[in-house]
Formats: sequence, C-alpha cells, structure tokens
Amino acid sequence: MDTSEKNRIGIEEILLLLPQTQCGRCGFDNCRSYAEAIAANKTGINRCPTGGQAGIRMLARLFNIAEPVLDASCGEEKPRAIARIDETRCTGCTLCIQTCPFDAIVGTGKMMHTVISEVCTGCERCVSRCPIDCIDMKIVSGTRTGWNAWSAEQARAARERYERRLHRLQMEKKEETGLADTTAGSNKKTDLLRKALDRARVRLKSSRTS
Repeated sequence: MDTSEKNRIGIEEILLLLPQTQCGRCGFDNCRSYAEAIAANKTGINRCPTGGQAGIRMLARLFNIAEPVLDASCGEEKPRAIARIDETRCTGCTLCIQTCPFDAIVGTGKMMHTVISEVCTGCERCVSRCPIDCIDMKIVSGTRTGWNAWSAEQARAARERYERRLHRLQMEKKEETGLADTTAGSNKKTDLLRKALDRARVRLKSSRTS
C-alpha cells in the first residue's frame, strides 16, 4: 500500500482496533499516539502485544496489507492480567495512584492503596513505579490472549475513562496556573501600593522639613 492510500485511513478507525490499555509497550505514550504514527506511515501495525496477533490481523485488513507478525521488541502476547497490591507492604506513597492512566488505584497518602479490578487494564505502569515492589500482576483471562481476552466494550470504556482523566488533569493544571497568576497579580498590586505609600511618606516628610 502506498503512503497516500494509507493516510486515507483515519486515526479514529485505527483507534477502534487498538485495545486502549495505554500500556506504552508499542513505544508510544498512549494508544492515540501510536494510531497517529500508524496513520502517518511512521511505524508498523505490529507493535501492540496487548492486542496481539488478532489485533494485528484486524489492522492488516483495515489497510488491506499482508499480516505481519508481532514485533518481538515490544514484548510478547500474554494472557490478560490486572494489578494487585500487597496491602501489608504498601506504604501509601501514592506514586502508583499518580501513574495509573485510569484512576484504577484508590487510597491516600500514608494509607493503604487498593486496585479497582473492574477498571484496571493491566498496563503495568504502576508495577515499575512502585518503589518497594509491592505490586504484581494476576492473570484473569486464563489462557486467552489479545482480543480474545479483552472486548471492544472494555476497550471503549477504558478509552473513555482515560480521556476523562486527561481532561481532569488539564483542568486542574489550568486552575493551578490561574491561581498562580492571581497570586502574582495580587503580589504585584501589593508591591505597587507599598511603593506608592513610600513615595507619599517621602513627600510628606519633605513638606514638613521645607
């Protein structure tokens, strides 16, 4: 397939065939970034071990090209697993909470954290972030792998949750920036007022001595 034909395939069409686990094993930050790279003909369709060979097959059909094998450098196709926290060892550092793309981990600072099993996609980002190695992965799909272990409905729900989290973080950042600007503006006004009062005191003192 030439580049012009490949570019006619929209990003949204590609996204629908990606599992939306946001694991980053493809080498991109998230599923959308990977889809954009595929649409721009900058990478192959065989870099998603989570979707597995079934996912590669669907993408190959979409692009009407021969089905390549999974790129081994991205990892192997495995049964679906979800994160599990050893609550007896968890120190409540909150790093896993900050890392999870789906807000699938709940807890507060210095308190025990828990994984919401129904929300966890098994991206494993929390595993590498945990400083005391108290998170492991529990297989929940038996021997089923790829799209045989993950449904289109689960992918849709995961994407929606991920995008809601991104929106929330963006709004929080805007609020923090706005607060900082307000504080800076308030400080500037206070500084101007102080300087004006200083000038008034100088003028008053000068008039009394003249």
